[in-house]
Amino acid sequence: MLSAEQRHSALIDALVAAGDLRDPALIAAFRAVPRHLFVPRRGAATAHGTALDADARPDHWLASVYTDDAIVTQIDDGDPDRPRGMPTSSCSAPTVVARMLEAAGLRDGHRVLEVGTGTGWNAALLAARLGDDRVVSVEIDPEVWARARKALHAAGRAPLAVLSDGAEGHPPGAPYDRTIATCAVARVPPAWIRQTVPGGLVVLPWTAAEGAGALARLRTAGDGSASGPFLSGIGFMPLRAQRPAPGAPTAPEDAVPDETRLLPEPDPVSPLTRFASAFPITFMVPGWRMGLRHSPGIGGRSLWLASTDGRSWARVVPTGAGWRAEQAGPRSLWDEVEAARARWTALGRPPLERFGLTVGADGRHRVWLDAPDGPGWPQEPDAPERPRM
Repeated sequence: MLSAEQRHSALIDALVAAGDLRDPALIAAFRAVPRHLFVPRRGAATAHGTALDADARPDHWLASVYTDDAIVTQIDDGDPDRPRGMPTSSCSAPTVVARMLEAAGLRDGHRVLEVGTGTGWNAALLAARLGDDRVVSVEIDPEVWARARKALHAAGRAPLAVLSDGAEGHPPGAPYDRTIATCAVARVPPAWIRQTVPGGLVVLPWTAAEGAGALARLRTAGDGSASGPFLSGIGFMPLRAQRPAPGAPTAPEDAVPDETRLLPEPDPVSPLTRFASAFPITFMVPGWRMGLRHSPGIGGRSLWLASTDGRSWARVVPTGAGWRAEQAGPRSLWDEVEAARARWTALGRPPLERFGLTVGADGRHRVWLDAPDGPGWPQEPDAPERPRM
């Protein structure tokens, strides 16, 4: 059985060898802050749902802690009366943490606002890199906040941990050189930009639709705007104020479509399950959600789409000999998805790294290709229904 120290050292060595950790000062911070000090000994689970218990299975617990994967530390906001099984807090995968902190370009003397304390591990890493007095971490959940403070104290770290709504940042500590969010957003809260110094960075997971997020690095301009590229695909739990409606989009099984047609493609669903093609579609089509369902009796899976206002829906189902698209409502959602996919293909199937995001001083969001003044797609908070063409 390897010790915690041995596993910790091996994990950091692997992150360095893979190029995920490069900054010597950040590497030193990772070596100074063991992950196992921030993972509950009981009550947590692996990303695949396996329960972790340090007393009953100590080696399994320790091996899981030092595996490069997320560990779920809270379900359903800790509310037993809401048993949906939805993860609501976690200790992020070490590779993801390393990439985000490297993307922040931390320098001696920087002051950092972290939104989403979670287990406290990320806040401890920041404090080890910059100093306890240079880090403010905000957490909205009282139980998560209390556990994080206890873990930080046990680890000998003392950043300012604030119980508050992270969407508002923390004005008393502003301005910050860097703002780092450990929760995904579709709309970047204005407070994060306003509370970051002109020329500073806001590093965050951005998503237009759940399941297809990207790490964004936005540089602030001093007028309430910020702009920057997407760096890599990334998945985080959403900011609580921006959580989507629970459950996958669907419609009653007996719902009657306005339009039905057979599709010529051998598999029209796969492009929406592969990140490279799914991510651009999520922001090229406004105001929609998608989900997969098993299709009993006809084999395979069906794809469901719904507009965020619930007025339009579409589904793509296998028929045995091919696929059938059905859609109803003011918008032809499947047609919009097909048009977005054709647009991405016509642009040469650009990878995620060629796209970026601008948040205007007026709060308007725009995803762009290659440069802020390049081809773009406005991201309206509540896109109006489009008439059927």
